Amino acid sequence: MSEIRSNQEVGRKMSVKSMKTALKGTSIEEKDAKEIISGVQAMYDKIPGFIRPMLPSLPDILKRIPQSAGKYSLNEIIQLLDWAYDSGQLKK
Repeated sequence: MSEIRSNQEVGRKMSVKSMKTALKGTSIEEKDAKEIISGVQAMYDKIPGFIRPMLPSLPDILKRIPQSAGKYSLNEIIQLLDWAYDSGQLKK
């Protein structure tokens, strides 16, 4: 048959290659990366469309977290932030 590939097939291969390039130098596995991305997208999908443009992207939010947070696991940071909300030190 023809060796011409569909745009969708080419796009899929390009996006996989791009993800591999993006993950280079990290310990994130491709399967985990896809799960993380789809989970974050599902979270954004729950936010009403008219509010989304007013919110910074998750990477922008995470980039603003102080460097000192890098010493701790994500679960430890989540636990701290949950406590900060519950104690009133962070406002919703």
